[in-house]
Amino acid sequence: MAGETQAEIAALAPPVAAMLKRARANIGTPIDAARIVAFRPTYSASMKDRTLAPGVTVSDIDIDGVKVRLYRPESDAALPLHLYCHGGGFVIGSALSGEADGFLSRRAAAAHCVVASVEYRLAPEHPFPAGVEDCYRALAGLAARAGELRLAAQAISLGGASSGGNFAAVLAVMAKDRGGPKAILQLLEIAGVDLTKTSHAWRYPLPEHDTTRERDLAMLDLYIAKKDRAARYASPLFVPDLEGLPPAYVMNAEFDPRRDECEAYAARLDDAGVPAVSRNMAGHIHGSFLLPGWEPAERWQAEANAVLRDANRAALAGEAVVLP
Repeated sequence: MAGETQAEIAALAPPVAAMLKRARANIGTPIDAARIVAFRPTYSASMKDRTLAPGVTVSDIDIDGVKVRLYRPESDAALPLHLYCHGGGFVIGSALSGEADGFLSRRAAAAHCVVASVEYRLAPEHPFPAGVEDCYRALAGLAARAGELRLAAQAISLGGASSGGNFAAVLAVMAKDRGGPKAILQLLEIAGVDLTKTSHAWRYPLPEHDTTRERDLAMLDLYIAKKDRAARYASPLFVPDLEGLPPAYVMNAEFDPRRDECEAYAARLDDAGVPAVSRNMAGHIHGSFLLPGWEPAERWQAEANAVLRDANRAALAGEAVVLP
């Protein structure tokens, strides 16, 4: 597995330290359904990266009752499809608010593909498994309408960050179980693949962690019952039969309590014969890959987009995807 070669960073970069300070300032705030619902507009408004990449157009469509935002670079050809699940702890975030327009339009342009961001239902109003089922319905519906939407059905990939990374990994399992669209790649960024939060990192937190196990479990209480947290479509890390899943490129932040489970998932995929790479991105905390104007965040995004671009090219050429 690949990893950063530079020495461990003793002090966080200023923009990362500021981000961490904001995150940890909220740790003592109680988590309940009313606060979460009220916070959603504030969260969306705080996301400022909304400038579209040149040549990328945006449209919103309905796929079997699920709203999806499409980012399409200029092309008359059928393009690969990258289904993206936004993060937000299963309870906040939106595909239609514009909060990810800059980030996802750049991905569409760089990887020369249509990025489809799913407006899935959020907890606590719609608990597990509503959101991930919405994402699967969007995946299956987009694949079924590939000709109409000028999508290359042989080049479908899955991606997501944080809770959205959980959904992306679960979608790969669902598609295998249900005989659904076969993806060429899982691009998992800071993903939560173990909803039991029992890894060493969660039990022995560092000052650089954005949250605590207790707070994350309180958030999960709004999404999923305790008895279901190790279930097949909740915690991909515990799926016993990972054979036959798509290749996975797993990108982890150095100072993220989710790092252990991401690395363990990549190792389990590799043991099951699934090509998997785990990248440990030095100096990052949870979500810092989206920081505007910070060069390591730009490098993270460029790396992810290049992996997706190369996978798309291979699939269009009828070749196997080879991870770097």
